[in-house]
This record gives sequence, structure tokens and C-alpha cells, in this order.
Amino acid sequence: MTTGTVSTPDAHARERSIDEMFEHLEALCDALPRMEELGARVAKATCAREAVEADRRYRIVRTELDELEAHAAEALALAEQARAAGKPEEEVELYERDRLYFAAMRGFKVGPAQNERAASDEALKAGGFSSIDEAAKAVLPTDELSRLERELEAYRADYTETLAACQEAEG
Repeated sequence: MTTGTVSTPDAHARERSIDEMFEHLEALCDALPRMEELGARVAKATCAREAVEADRRYRIVRTELDELEAHAAEALALAEQARAAGKPEEEVELYERDRLYFAAMRGFKVGPAQNERAASDEALKAGGFSSIDEAAKAVLPTDELSRLERELEAYRADYTETLAACQEAEG
């Protein structure tokens, strides 16, 4: 192999000998299994976070649905009681309008609840988790996940730049 100097497109824009570039590429290839494991860990942690967050949003919307259903049932019961007690039709209609309002509001929440449940299920499946509890245990702290993502990105960029420089050196 020739020993000369080739300018590499890396972030530091430093010059390396051809031998140094190929040695660095070999070191990067040796690190590939560790980086693959790291990538899998990041992917699993990302799926875990997505599943847990979607499940949290689902639970919020589900609580709202339960409350709206309870209000609708209460309004229906009040309308029936008013009707049975011989109250004026206007009063009965007010309760029925309340019931319709709560039923309509519930209708607006059904789609989002289904979407969040589906998003959670999809993330569970993508991460290979059998439950939200299992996914919650795999969630990494944000700073750790960010650090691992930066490490992976730095590796990918270094590998891409070093490979390109080596290919250019081989001509």
C-alpha cells in the first residue's frame, strides 16, 4: 500500500496517511458488532418510549371517554326521572340535549382513543414487548438515549467518511 497523504472529508478536516485511513476503517469494521448491538438497544428503547407514551395518551383519552359516558348516562336518567315525574317537556328536553351533547363529545374522543391504542400496540410489537410494563422497564432516560444516538450517528458519519476516503485513495 502506498504511504502518502490524502485529505479526508471528516469533521476535523485533518490529513491522514493512506495506511492510517485503512487502519481506521478496519477499527471501525471491528466496532461494527458493538454498534449493531447499540443500534438495536436504541431502537428497542425508542419503541418502548413510543409505546409507553401512546399508552399514557390512551389512558387520558379513555378517562375522558368514561367521564363523558357517565355524564350522558346521568343526563338520560335525569330526563327519564323528569318525564316520569311529569315535569314540563322543556325540562326533559334540556336533559336530553345534555345527553346528546355528552354523546357527541364522546364521539369526538373515540377515534383518538383508538389511534393511541393502535400506536401503543404497534410500538409494543415493533419493540418485541408483550406488555406496557415490559416496555416501561426498557425505557432509557432521555439523556442516555440521546448520548447513545449521538454515539451511533458519530460512528455512521466516521464510517461513511473514512470509507469514502479509502475508496478515493484506491482510485
